[in-house]
Amino acid sequence: MSRPIPRRTVLRGVLGGAAIALPLPRLAGMLDGNGTAYAGGAALKPRYLTWFFGNGADPSQWVPAAQGVGAAWAVSPSLMPLAEFKPWLSVLSGYDVKVPAIYAHKSAPAAVLTGTQAMDGGDVQAASIDQLLAPILSADTAFPSGIHVGISNVTGAGALDFNISFTGPNSPNPPNYSPANLFATLLSLSGTQEPDPSLFRRKKILDAVAGDAAELRARLGVEDKVRLDRHLDGLDQLQTQIDATIGAADCGLPIDPDVAYPERGDDGSVSLARCAAFADLIAFAFSCDLTRIATHVFSCAACHAGYPEAGLGNVTFHEDFGHRLSPMGTDYGTTGFHTGVQYSMSGLAELLRRFRDMPDGDGNLLDNSVIYVTSCVGLPWDHLMTDFPMLVVGKGGGVLRGDIHHRAAGENTSKIPFTLLQALGSDATSFGTAEGLVTDVIPEILA
Repeated sequence: MSRPIPRRTVLRGVLGGAAIALPLPRLAGMLDGNGTAYAGGAALKPRYLTWFFGNGADPSQWVPAAQGVGAAWAVSPSLMPLAEFKPWLSVLSGYDVKVPAIYAHKSAPAAVLTGTQAMDGGDVQAASIDQLLAPILSADTAFPSGIHVGISNVTGAGALDFNISFTGPNSPNPPNYSPANLFATLLSLSGTQEPDPSLFRRKKILDAVAGDAAELRARLGVEDKVRLDRHLDGLDQLQTQIDATIGAADCGLPIDPDVAYPERGDDGSVSLARCAAFADLIAFAFSCDLTRIATHVFSCAACHAGYPEAGLGNVTFHEDFGHRLSPMGTDYGTTGFHTGVQYSMSGLAELLRRFRDMPDGDGNLLDNSVIYVTSCVGLPWDHLMTDFPMLVVGKGGGVLRGDIHHRAAGENTSKIPFTLLQALGSDATSFGTAEGLVTDVIPEILA
């Protein structure tokens, strides 16, 4: 059995002349005997993440055929990449955006993220759900407003630009597109410092904290020793992967047009490998309580990137498939669109897999997190805002049921973020304004 360990314990060392502090996951020695609270009595707070993909979904492929709980339903074709996470998955279909469709690919994401209408120019009128939860869940962490990442930096022809997190009007939290930059920032234990990533190439992090790690290991029980070793091994593997990527860039490769001309974009900028790198980092940050809030933009609203890795070529997904304007014809565009949505869900699966496999408290990180998944439109070729694509994954520390397909009859999409707000500790009595206003939750998805 582990001796009691302070919850803020870190491994300290010196790297390149700079003092570093390596955060640790939740160890049994930090918790009470049940693994449901810290040893000092403080409750384990759940984590929250918004995961966004652009260009919507086709309800005929997205919505499961059957409704119900557990064995009563099965994942749909679009959601097949998420089948292994069905015990944590809540599919919410039949919800409509009630905010008027004034701005294509703007009105809907503003509604599902903030409960309000978008403003002209792509801004929002209110804080997004992640920032409403930040002071409740993450105020005592190193990154109280969360970490915000993105895979594709190809534009969405305006829309909400690249942002899905907003502290309020004119206050977006832009995504970070560099895994190496985020890696360095997380290790700084400060949301304001961004060390040079090359510092971490000159000497292994683990070499710098080896002495402190050995001293801590001697104080741990068998279970915590295994967890510590797994944590350090995973960090070492992650650093090796990022070093390899940086090393390739140092070999004199041609200038990346996406870096030199970011507004031009690059159809090949989306990859599952980048999803995996960010998934590792977010799981690390959540496990170590560096933050309890995050957002992840797979592709922004109306994203004009391509998905060549999915076999769809270097073409604009939004045009050729989202609007089925491919020169190969409408049927080809429709099939390609369904492939692209599945590919997006494969990117989400990279994150869910890390969360499921990361021990946390008396379960895993997926047990103790809530991931809200949504998009910028329903059926894209008609710019519909009905039967909107919306998922919730995770159990939030026991507040959500999971393994359910709940279908509504045209109810307001605002009910979903409002339900999550209340389930995660908000005392708000409503969410949204005007047509986006709701005061009722969805009891079917609550535990």
